Parts: sequence; C-alpha cells; structure tokens
Amino acid sequence: MNKQEQQAVAQELWDVYCGILFHLQTWQAGGEITLTYRFDCPEYAALLARYPVEKAAGRGSAFARALRLCRWLHPRLKHMSDYDNHVPCNSLALLGYCFEREDAGIDCLNKAKILAECCLALGIPARRVCAYPLSPYDMDNHVMTEIYDAALQKWALLDPTSGCYFAGEEGVPLSALEVRQKMASHAAVTSVLRGQSVRDAKALFLRNLVRGDNAYYAKNMAFFAVDRVNGFGESGEGAVLLAPEGVNVEARTLQNIRYRMEMARTSGYPELLPSLAKWLERAQTQGGMPRISRAAFCAPPQITP
Repeated sequence: MNKQEQQAVAQELWDVYCGILFHLQTWQAGGEITLTYRFDCPEYAALLARYPVEKAAGRGSAFARALRLCRWLHPRLKHMSDYDNHVPCNSLALLGYCFEREDAGIDCLNKAKILAECCLALGIPARRVCAYPLSPYDMDNHVMTEIYDAALQKWALLDPTSGCYFAGEEGVPLSALEVRQKMASHAAVTSVLRGQSVRDAKALFLRNLVRGDNAYYAKNMAFFAVDRVNGFGESGEGAVLLAPEGVNVEARTLQNIRYRMEMARTSGYPELLPSLAKWLERAQTQGGMPRISRAAFCAPPQITP
C-alpha cells in the first residue's frame, strides 16, 4: 500500500469514527457525583524520593509540568498490551517493576495511573480516563490521563503511552470531551507528539491522520469511565461512567466478553477462558457502573487536603 492509499484508508476510518460520534452527542442522565482527588497520601513522599519526578516536571503551569512528566515517562515505560496486571496498580509498585527496563512492560491503564499519581504527588489534580469504542467486537480500548489546569480553567488530556496532548486549530490543550466534540464535528483535532508543533494545526492533523493516530483516538471516544477517588493505588470506591444516550454499556460489555471468549477458543488461547468466564460472571451479577452527569465530569476538582 503506497502513501496515497494509506491516506485514503486513514481518512475513511476517521470519517466513519467521527460520524459515529456525531450521532452520540447527547449524554445519559447521571448523578451530580463529586470526584475526589487526594494529595495527602503518605506514599507520595517515597515516590518523590525514589524518582526524579519534581525535576522532570520542572516549573510552570500545571499543564506544562504534567506534559513534561508525560514525555519523561513515555520512553521509560515499555509498552506491553497483553500485560496481565499482576503488579499492584500504584506508581511505586509499577515503576519498581518496569521503569527503564526492556524486559518488563505495562499497558496504557497502568501508565495512566503512574502519570496521574506523579501529578497528584506534585499537587496537580489528575485522573485516569478510560476511553471505550462503541463496538462490542473490539478487544481494544485506551486509557489516558486528564489533569486540571487552574490557569486554563479546564481539564487537559494527556496520553503517556504516546507522550502527547491534544489540540485543535486554536492550538490550546483540550480535554477528553473537547477532543470528542471536535471529532463529532469533523474538525481538525490531533494528538501532538514530542517535537511536533501546532503552529500549522491542519498540516499536523493530516500528518497524524496518515499515521493512524487520529482515527485510533476517535474510535475510542464512544464513552468514558473515571475513578471516584483519585489517589495512591486503588481506593476500592470503583468508577463512574459517562455514556451517551442510546448506548447500552452493560449489554455491550457482556457481548464484548463473549466475543473475547470466542476469539480465545478459535485463536488457540484456551488458557484465557477461565479468567474470561469469571469476568463474565461478575459482569452478569454486579450490574453497571453509576452514571455521572456531563457537568460533574467537567467540573473543577474539589480538593481534599
């Protein structure tokens, strides 16, 4: 496939995924749930003592510091999409397992957790954002990190897996919902990687479109989940869901697990079936996540000292 053919395929995928988002712009009713951001976790002191987080972040706005952290972590965390989550999901355990190691990698969920905790340790409100595709026949989703910048008066989305942030033609860092809204409008919105400039946002959009980046992110913008409590490790409080009207997330989840089980059987991975069966049983018995309203999702953080 030559470059012109690659661009045509990338453009078609972009058009399809943006078209899906166009039809999913009204959100399900949700509660005015207050998300919690913890800056008092005692483990942060060990994190800052063990790793040069403060030096990597440098000075400046919350966004500038978080972006430096994102791009500092990116080449130091090997990516492994089939990572099995055997290490506790907290920054100290995860960094101890894989930081600057070629023989140990983690997935996007855990990279987003590391970045969020590094930001929280520096007093920057941060949270993981789990972003999902619409299709139940898609075994992929993506997890990124949002930080709140008081100067911008909004959330900004960062992806530690790619070391990027997101911007439109205005060149301003965008939140997950702002990225999604621009995609639904078929506007030129793009990831911004290290070394890339947003001075000519349209040219950058086309460059990253051919790479496949923009269509990939658009695919994974159907609905979102965020943790109720954002601090060191897993709080046990679970997550809340922001989903559009007309999307039955619970039915999609059940069908997605069944599809994974089918693929495990037909692709020669029967060892995955027991864990998938347990996941299916939990999904059938536990019910769905609580819904959060769009306003509560976008609200400035209420800080827990």
